[in-house]
Amino acid sequence: MNRNNRNTIETNDPYFDEIKAKTSISFDFVLWFYRILKYWYLFVLSILICLGIAYLENKSWVAVYTTQALMMLEDRGNTGVVNAVPMGNLLRNTTNQQILLASFGMTERAVKNLPQKMRVDYFRQTHFKRFSIYTVTPIRIEIIDLPEDAYAHTFNVAPVDDNYCRIYYEEDEDNKIPEFSVVVPYNKEVTNPKFTIKLEKTGSYTADFEPFSFRFLSDGQLIGMYSNRIIPVLKDDSGTALEIFMSGTDPYRDIDYLTTLLEEFQGYNLFLKNQQADLTINFIERQLGIINDSLQSSRAALDKFQKETGVYEITSQGLRLEIDQADEEKEKLALKERATLIVTQKIGESILGNTELINPTVVGLEESKLTSLITEYNDLLARSRYLGAKNPLYNKTIDSLNGLRTQILSELQLIQSRLQNSKDGLVKKYQLLDLKVYNLPPQERDLIKFEREFKVNEMYFQFLTQKRYEAQIQKASNTPDNFIWEMPRIFSGPNNGGDMQKNYMFFFFIGILLPLIFIVLKEEIFNYTISTKEECEKISGLPVIGTIENISKKLKTGVVLVKNYPKSSFAESFRNMRVRLEYMARRESNITVLVTSSEPGDGKTFIATNIASVYQLMRKKVIVVDLDLRRPSIAKTLQLDSNKGVSNYLIGQVELEDIILSPPEYGFDIIPAGTLPPNPSELIKTEKTKELIEYLKTKYDYVIIDCSPVGLVSDAYVLARMVDTTLFAVRRGKTNKSFFKSVINQLKFDGIENVALVFNDVKGREGYYGTSRYYGDKTYYLKKNSYYHDDYFEN
Repeated sequence: MNRNNRNTIETNDPYFDEIKAKTSISFDFVLWFYRILKYWYLFVLSILICLGIAYLENKSWVAVYTTQALMMLEDRGNTGVVNAVPMGNLLRNTTNQQILLASFGMTERAVKNLPQKMRVDYFRQTHFKRFSIYTVTPIRIEIIDLPEDAYAHTFNVAPVDDNYCRIYYEEDEDNKIPEFSVVVPYNKEVTNPKFTIKLEKTGSYTADFEPFSFRFLSDGQLIGMYSNRIIPVLKDDSGTALEIFMSGTDPYRDIDYLTTLLEEFQGYNLFLKNQQADLTINFIERQLGIINDSLQSSRAALDKFQKETGVYEITSQGLRLEIDQADEEKEKLALKERATLIVTQKIGESILGNTELINPTVVGLEESKLTSLITEYNDLLARSRYLGAKNPLYNKTIDSLNGLRTQILSELQLIQSRLQNSKDGLVKKYQLLDLKVYNLPPQERDLIKFEREFKVNEMYFQFLTQKRYEAQIQKASNTPDNFIWEMPRIFSGPNNGGDMQKNYMFFFFIGILLPLIFIVLKEEIFNYTISTKEECEKISGLPVIGTIENISKKLKTGVVLVKNYPKSSFAESFRNMRVRLEYMARRESNITVLVTSSEPGDGKTFIATNIASVYQLMRKKVIVVDLDLRRPSIAKTLQLDSNKGVSNYLIGQVELEDIILSPPEYGFDIIPAGTLPPNPSELIKTEKTKELIEYLKTKYDYVIIDCSPVGLVSDAYVLARMVDTTLFAVRRGKTNKSFFKSVINQLKFDGIENVALVFNDVKGREGYYGTSRYYGDKTYYLKKNSYYHDDYFEN
């Protein structure tokens, strides 16, 4: 038959179609199922150990609770005198209040004002965990005085009797702490080098209470315990209801801390409001000091003049009335001018310092437009402080602030211009009055001068006194803008209630994962040899046409041939291989088969002799040729004595008839290797070798050739082109994966076709991955007492 017609295996056989389909699968679920099943005991042991670890972990579980409070952030304005002391934008920004509430500074303020009971930590320590007894401690400790080193110790308390208990701590060799123990009475002050305290019984006290531990907490330790634990969240982005959350293992201690914190927060808000009132009052006090000096001086000058001259009134009452009205107008203008100058100076300083502007009404400047502009400016300035340079509103806000500054300065100029016009009108009025005064007697003219100076100072003094009084009323009536709507309380059950179940689940999966990792490492990463026939097919892309069972334990001596055990599963494997060989060769006789492997010891001689034996059972003429001229093994395997063989024939020493052996116990002919030649490769490449194979094909139905490993020498490459089919022996647990792959790739690259694999040395009864894909552990041929049961090997 033309070789081109048999180079490629046709794909109309379902078996080969399945092999090709399986070769493309990247993950073999069945293989891994059996691998996992093989190590089931590891999974059981690992899961039990991991669940035990989870149990110990859960022994240290402590419940974590969330404490919650609700505060309203509302600007309740001023409840005292209207416009007495404007509060500006102290803490009206909700974001600012959230930052302040959770800040380190506010924590520090709260810690300094904590109740004394929080400055002692009461707890019990077990082998697995430590838990607080803050609310159920049998003894409460009142701190009177503590030295610095008291905070470094953890003290234990144990009962002695109903009147005494013992406070002690054990010696710590690592930290060089000496042992300390003292018996102290209840309800009496106890002075000791370690502390000065007083012990009081609580409602949880019993005479035989369980010993517990305590430690004193310094401000620094308390700040460390509570810093960064507050989580403020606005209930509604558009509202001012602020929810405050705090999580911890001691919820009742957290409630006491949170209550103190919120009270301090309210107090700080009130402090800021009162601070601005204090600044206003201090400013007025300074002005009053200055005016009071002028007032006393002018009063003394007027009294002295009146006593010396005896003139107390002017004779013209009409002129007196005109002068009083003009003086009153002058005084009002003077007050307004002074207020305008103060406001102008303060506004200039605030603009340069980028701070809030003073409200004009504080110093008596009643200008509605200016006041409105300043209020708008202060509100916008407060918002601008929380905008970053990358905020899209930042530039717009800065432009608006600059525009308002310009408007405020322009308004101040207009006010000053109107003041100047009023002063000019007043000057003309005084010019007319001066003409009338000029006609008065000299002493009356001097009296009017002294009275004018005194009345201006008196009016300004009265004005400032009134403003001070209003500011004091405002300060006394100030209340915090924010208030507590819901006092701190435990929000819900333990937050970590499901942690124990999660621990069990986590360690359960760890218990599964560890054996899986072990299996992957053992079977894949650190397993450099081929373990299953499926690996053969995936690595090579070639079909495995036979899976040969390891029968060394069943028959440890003698020659193992199919002929001797025809009813075994071992024999059935070779029968199955025989069918596939005929399919690959596309005929049932005159077939030449080459058997090779990647390296020595893969069982190619065992396979070659048994293929010959299975064909012999069909009464066919079969010959086995040992062309492994480097390490021949057929004669040794079959226990034949022969000094001459194929090598002697190829060099012309003997005739072919002289080297063909026909042992009757085997039923097939054999040509041994003969004398080992110095040049085996060159000898095999001769034309005489090809002629020998062609001749044997005419004389025998099947020619089986055993040759050297193709992975080490090139002999098989030469012979593969002379035969119909090449069988490549792969031995389980021995054939190296990477070397096998490189050899197969080289065969494909060199164009060697019609190659099939034989998977050798498989452990018996391994199910799907055992002796044969058609004769698994539960098939008819391996059932007890079946026709092809392996008990046939037994003697």
